[in-house]
Amino acid sequence: MKVKRFSIARHIPALLGALILLPLSAAPASALDTFFVGPRAMGMAGANVASVSDTTAQYYNPAAFGFFGCRDENGEAIFCDNNDIGRKDWGIDAGAGAGYRLHNKFAEYLDELTAIDYQLLSANGIQSESDLVDLINLVNSLSGLDQPGNAITADANAGVGVRIGHFAIGARGYAQASGVVVDLDQANLGLTTATNLAADIAAVPITGYSADGVFTFFTAQQATDIQNALVASGATGVDAADAVDRLDFLAGQQGADPALAAQIATLLTEVSAGTGTLQDNSTTVLLSGFGLAEVPLSYGYALNDHWSVGGNVKVMTGRVYGNQVLVFAEGSGDILMETDENYEETLNFGIDLGLMGRYKMVNLGVVARNINAPSFDGPTVVTLLPDGTIKTTRFDDVTLDPQVAAGVAFIPLKTLTLEVDLDLTQNETTLKGYKTQNLSLGLEWDAFRFLALRGGIYRNLIESDIDWVYAAGLGLNLWAVRLDVAGTFSNQKEEFDGEEIPKEVRVAAQLSVDF
Repeated sequence: MKVKRFSIARHIPALLGALILLPLSAAPASALDTFFVGPRAMGMAGANVASVSDTTAQYYNPAAFGFFGCRDENGEAIFCDNNDIGRKDWGIDAGAGAGYRLHNKFAEYLDELTAIDYQLLSANGIQSESDLVDLINLVNSLSGLDQPGNAITADANAGVGVRIGHFAIGARGYAQASGVVVDLDQANLGLTTATNLAADIAAVPITGYSADGVFTFFTAQQATDIQNALVASGATGVDAADAVDRLDFLAGQQGADPALAAQIATLLTEVSAGTGTLQDNSTTVLLSGFGLAEVPLSYGYALNDHWSVGGNVKVMTGRVYGNQVLVFAEGSGDILMETDENYEETLNFGIDLGLMGRYKMVNLGVVARNINAPSFDGPTVVTLLPDGTIKTTRFDDVTLDPQVAAGVAFIPLKTLTLEVDLDLTQNETTLKGYKTQNLSLGLEWDAFRFLALRGGIYRNLIESDIDWVYAAGLGLNLWAVRLDVAGTFSNQKEEFDGEEIPKEVRVAAQLSVDF
């Protein structure tokens, strides 16, 4: 018998590719997520509002430009702190970064689905214990993916900036996209059987099973609901009772999530009554994204030797992306990869303001981004369902609500910086209902002046699905040229395709010239 793999498995690379290809960030929601712009900041876990020292100040704190190239009345550079950024007159930076988050148990359920053999969908019905295991894993995974908060988010940013004295101009892009399973179709799973589903299940020998009528996974009411559905589909009462007892036993054996018992029971009742094929299945993946490209013009003004104000005026082009893909439809992989073609584009502008205080051993900073709350229109996407009906989805407009972040840096030596940053606002993401508000702690040790070592940790204080995330990075200083790289990873992992992968990962690199 030819073994078929679960249909969604072959589309996973396309799903991840579609998320990453969406050219930039946030979706049916408001505001913009916090980004890690530049490897110096990423290596310090995002803590850079008070100690930023290159053109990424356009993002972290434009007030820093007030201290670049600062001179006293004699034309000498003003060294008001141990960072000595007053010595820098001009510079060019070009860099990029990307990352992902696996929310809740998304990877676990997706991995379970990829391992399912579709013998249970063959014309001969369920024939073995492994087929029954596949059935349990199928309903467990689909029930899990259907729960709010199980999703994947991918993001990216890239930019180039040129700094001359107190002025800077740049071109920057930010990207974030999310994928989540919606409109789960429980009935049309192609479970054709030789007689009926209950009879097929009751005929399969199961290792270690003995009929006892005691339910340890389902409640008595849930078991009754499944049994009644099996009888309604043509099973005898004896076969239905035996089938439910076996399903209860295997659910416990396979480690199905007890919190999903009610959803699994509902799905099994739908499966028992279903007659449609996978081609009739309308289970949908909803992809949401927002692309933002901006050209910021920055200026910083030093009020005195220790305090500076600065700001950005940004020309912004925003694209709100949206797509809904029928998971089991032929050609769905191609539709996934075409997600970046479904968008609405809007031209707008943004304003950022920053304040920075720099003393010999302590730096202070606060930045407010997009204080004018620019808005961007959402698209309308039309999908033809298998039954011939048309589904129209209107993706919400995106408003970039103001973001405010503050930081304090302690610089006891010219080669050592320690900083703590906090997002003062809760920031929306492309995953509807999911917010971020990061607490970041980072350090930089500029060892021997040619090698900078960085490290830190950060945590989202709003959501609990991902714990502390660790950061590390390094910078090579070759006279005026500097190469920086960094990465972050969470200690929490999920198994996917036989590998343990962190629930959150980010990487970044940047090449700079500083004088």
